[in-house]
Amino acid sequence: MSLKLSVIIPTLNAGKYLPVLLGRLSTQTISDKEIIIVDSASDDETAEVGRSFGASVKSIARNEFNHGRTRNMAARDASGEFLAFLTQDALPVDDLMLENLINPMERDETIAVTYGRQIAYMHSRPVERFIRSFNYPEVSNTRDTTDIEHLGVKTFFCSNACASYRNETFRRLGGFRDDTIMNEDMELVFRSVIAGHRVHYAADAQVWHSHDYTLREQFRRYVDIGVFFADNRRLARYARNESEGKKYIVQAARYLMQNKEPQELLHLFLDSVARLIGYRVGIKYKALPRSSMNYLSMNKKYWLP
Repeated sequence: MSLKLSVIIPTLNAGKYLPVLLGRLSTQTISDKEIIIVDSASDDETAEVGRSFGASVKSIARNEFNHGRTRNMAARDASGEFLAFLTQDALPVDDLMLENLINPMERDETIAVTYGRQIAYMHSRPVERFIRSFNYPEVSNTRDTTDIEHLGVKTFFCSNACASYRNETFRRLGGFRDDTIMNEDMELVFRSVIAGHRVHYAADAQVWHSHDYTLREQFRRYVDIGVFFADNRRLARYARNESEGKKYIVQAARYLMQNKEPQELLHLFLDSVARLIGYRVGIKYKALPRSSMNYLSMNKKYWLP
């Protein structure tokens, strides 16, 4: 492989994000890299902006997008020793992000996957800011099979909003699964760890990234999370989602009170209820008509015949 790093970004109408994102990527300390954009037939200037920054742009029909398959398509043409995946709305905090993301794999050949720290944009709701700090703490860690007993499914946590994979291992494991509704990153990390590799959380590889989902969007997102675990029983047996949910609510409420945001407690409660009900619906999705799942799901294309 001739390059150090291939950066892969799936896009859809990303014209408002790409100038800043690609500008930040162009000033990263790692210059030995290529940028590959997989665009889902955007209506705006996404493709033109990408090419103006020297990125390779591949176009697909919108109904062909799939979280795993689309990323695999780009990875097949990537020549980097490492594959870094970003989303269009994730913005590097500094010029060291990519270097800090792949450094652990360069230092330790047992590490096959790294993912970075996501920091909520300042305009985000207090609950969203807490979620990012809850899932992405300030201290790095490395996990393997020895952590499964006490961490459960969190051993395999990862996010393709900012993650990197050793290309050779990625290809050997077959890349992401094409048939998963979401969490293609977690599923691949699961297979990597079970195969004897390690995953590293790089807290110094930082991006701005957050979502202020409405209650309806949160419900639909957790429907899909439930579907994912229903279809991945080997992974699901390590899940303690509802006990983790209780821990999250307690800590989030404490965070809101400490930060003098008691008015957000109602939103926290409603948001948590939306997550719980959505997850339980998703887990039982096989008992529901496919048309109902198309209505309830966030990833509606997944349910098309």
